[in-house]
Amino acid sequence: MRRDRSAGEEDRTVYGVHPVLELVEKKPHEVVRIWVAREDDRKLGRLLRTARQAGIPVSRLPRNALTRRLPRGVNHQGVAALSAASPYVPLEQVERAAEGGARLLILVDGVQDPGNLGAILRTSAAAGVDGVVLASEGTAGLTPAAVRASAGTATGLAVARTAKPGRFIRKMAEKGFRTVALDPHGEVSWDAAPLDGPLILVAGGEERGLRPSVLQECNQTVAIPLAEGIDSLNVAVATGVLLFEAVRRRRRP
Repeated sequence: MRRDRSAGEEDRTVYGVHPVLELVEKKPHEVVRIWVAREDDRKLGRLLRTARQAGIPVSRLPRNALTRRLPRGVNHQGVAALSAASPYVPLEQVERAAEGGARLLILVDGVQDPGNLGAILRTSAAAGVDGVVLASEGTAGLTPAAVRASAGTATGLAVARTAKPGRFIRKMAEKGFRTVALDPHGEVSWDAAPLDGPLILVAGGEERGLRPSVLQECNQTVAIPLAEGIDSLNVAVATGVLLFEAVRRRRRP
């Protein structure tokens, strides 16, 4: 029998070596407990030393018992951790972080695959974005699967959720932000898009793209030209292309 988990606890559970180590090193005060499979104890020396130094309780249990604690089918690599805090920051925190300078934000609407979301978060962390906002409806959340797909980098990002992404775009427009949406049939090519200055880059769903209510709030849609016979890029790959182009422009003299 699998252990019952509340929705809140499941959202606060992180598994996999890199995601748990990232959480322990960056936010040790938020870790309630770590579970380690006895069979993998020797492989986790750095993680366990860091946990011990931070005073984090560690429970050792058989690997099959750890498996039963987690969502079915996950590859936990012998370790999981429970965080005391919600994985999300208040939306206002992202808004404040974006004040001043050529800020860069990501808005995700309709990306349902945790793997794709995790890849977007990992790319966002690598690019040094100021915050990520996830639409509450129809978008994957910061589940253990998404955090693991981000290789743990999601724990160091300011990630918020909003039920009204259109309102968020309008509010940020009042602060001087331009909003550009990825679209296979976009109005301009990525290399001609205005990506300088305060910017919100909007990534849409894998199949249906952005909802019309979100798309209509964007200033412009941007396409990435592809070779003949190729319809589209994976949403995480396309986001990475445009995101690092925006970063490149901010770094040039």
